[in-house]
Amino acid sequence: MGVVEQSADTVAQRHSHRPGRHCGSSAIRDLLEFHGLTMTEACCFGLGAGLGITYVEVPGSATPFIVHVRSMGFEEKVFATLDVPFAWDAFADKEQASDALNEALLGGHPALLLTDIYHLPYFNSSTHFPGHAIVAWQLDAQRGQVMVSDTERPGLMPVPADKLADARFSTSAPFVHYGNMYAPKRIDAEVSPSCMRRAIVDNAASLMRGDRHSGLAALDTWMAELSRWATDPNWRWNLRFAYQVIEKRGTGGSGFRAMYTEFLEEARIQLPQVRRGGLVEKMSASAAAWSGLAAVLKAGSEADAFPHIEIETAIRQVRIHEQRYAASALSVFPDS
Repeated sequence: MGVVEQSADTVAQRHSHRPGRHCGSSAIRDLLEFHGLTMTEACCFGLGAGLGITYVEVPGSATPFIVHVRSMGFEEKVFATLDVPFAWDAFADKEQASDALNEALLGGHPALLLTDIYHLPYFNSSTHFPGHAIVAWQLDAQRGQVMVSDTERPGLMPVPADKLADARFSTSAPFVHYGNMYAPKRIDAEVSPSCMRRAIVDNAASLMRGDRHSGLAALDTWMAELSRWATDPNWRWNLRFAYQVIEKRGTGGSGFRAMYTEFLEEARIQLPQVRRGGLVEKMSASAAAWSGLAAVLKAGSEADAFPHIEIETAIRQVRIHEQRYAASALSVFPDS
């Protein structure tokens, strides 16, 4: 697999973007397909052990309480699972980051980038949301623009070079990036049953072994902190944002669990243990629990009083189903 040296115009003409649901999995799938490896977005998400739970507090921000439902370091994990050498290029300042991107694009090498949607004009967002993956395909130096692809949007879109430079830098935890870029000249890889198995075990283990801010333990932290959510002056927006993070903001619904169910359905064809452990059914139940929690959060954002008991009950249901799935996944692959 792999591609020969090409002009930037040729790369733009044969870009491999297909609209997707999640930024990271659709962007990496596009990049891999450009280099000759075709897979579904769900498979890409699963290979990156994409399921996660992270509880974060950002005092003084518009969203002081945040619960992320995707794993940290997802992009790195996809390539590690495929045994593809990977490292983010990071930069001291925006000028260096822009120069490196321009060099890659002029050489015909599309680049995976991490961005903050606040600075991307087509989002028109008043909220910072870093860690958003896109692919840059072509430099239009004459217009001072970079042509990029992004998740569900079809085709390529122009972004002013200065806006893209701003978007590539973020110091907001947990997604911190300093112009992060990955623009390989060649990728050689294949999806194997062992890759799928390794990713499933890795993801289940990460859910089980987290600390109080990650994995299943993060749900306990969330429940313990609900009283603080209730006393925040903007609790309605906090609940609305949490609902959006689970159900709307590029998750494919159900906090990514619906898409992960699709990955398990693919893996079940190659791995009989998936069927034996009922992993598809257990993950589907977890997806339903996450959607149930999202519905409670949405309704709460429109309520007169903070629905503490309803939210706590819904979080407990999520925890029960997440633990049931993760324990089953580890039990059917005991020698991993």
